[in-house]
Amino acid sequence: MDILLHTGAHRTATTSLQRMLGQSGGALGRSGVAYWGPRRCRGGLFDGLYGAGPALPPRRAGRPALRIALQVEMEAARGAGLLFVSEENMLGSMRRNLQGCALYPDAGARVAGFAAGFAGHRVTIGLSIRCPDAYWASVLGWRMMRGGPLPRPALCDRLVTQPRRWRHVIAELAAAVPGARVTVWTHEAMAGRPDALVARLTGRDIARTGARELHNATPPLAELRGYLADIGADPALLRGAGGRFMPFDADQRRAMRGQYAEDLAWLAAGAGGLAEYLDEAGARTLRPTGQGRGRSDDGEDGRMAQSG
Repeated sequence: MDILLHTGAHRTATTSLQRMLGQSGGALGRSGVAYWGPRRCRGGLFDGLYGAGPALPPRRAGRPALRIALQVEMEAARGAGLLFVSEENMLGSMRRNLQGCALYPDAGARVAGFAAGFAGHRVTIGLSIRCPDAYWASVLGWRMMRGGPLPRPALCDRLVTQPRRWRHVIAELAAAVPGARVTVWTHEAMAGRPDALVARLTGRDIARTGARELHNATPPLAELRGYLADIGADPALLRGAGGRFMPFDADQRRAMRGQYAEDLAWLAAGAGGLAEYLDEAGARTLRPTGQGRGRSDDGEDGRMAQSG
């Protein structure tokens, strides 16, 4: 069976994609596609793999892989030729990224653990990436509303200078799951086009159902400032442009966008044979927004249960 592990990243419209897939069960089934989303994955199927809670005792260490393998066999018996698994917490968690000021510091080991349950099948690892200034701003805004850290200058400086880039995450995934195909696309090009993305990833045209909107966007700047006022913090701490939260200054954004441009050029040049880049040539230039670059929309899954 073909296995597609959509690993995120967070804040790259994963919820919009997951909702489309969840609403398209009939069309997917007729096309020979089975879908496991966060509700299925976090309902016990992947227990022991998220890195949260106590480690499994040695006698139970192999059970997650066996449990997954059994469920894959059941999907194949029902006629599925492709299993589409979408769970951004395979990469890690936003909380851990902020705590360590690093971009998915243990992504390779984590995804390898999940992929072990699909041994013997043809595995593709899918990853959506986003310009770092917009990515970290979205992570900060989302986590802040849930008790996460405030975007103080020292934290923002550490996020700008943290050494891990998307190319490092991609290379780590390729090394961690030998034989797997790694497929990468950008939030800027594909966030509002889950139907086109699914067609590219699966080779099947699945009609999109429901409203054409992105879900779980970062709250607007005014709402974030209102939250700070409610908790007794200074709303002036939050900077923004065009009504949108943006904690980084112009020089910081310029540096982050430059790194992203290098990563995209590396992908477009073949990524050293490590990954396939899905973006159309015309979509590789980020669209300008009030923040400088990147799409003005945003989407993410609001459930963080069992995150590492």
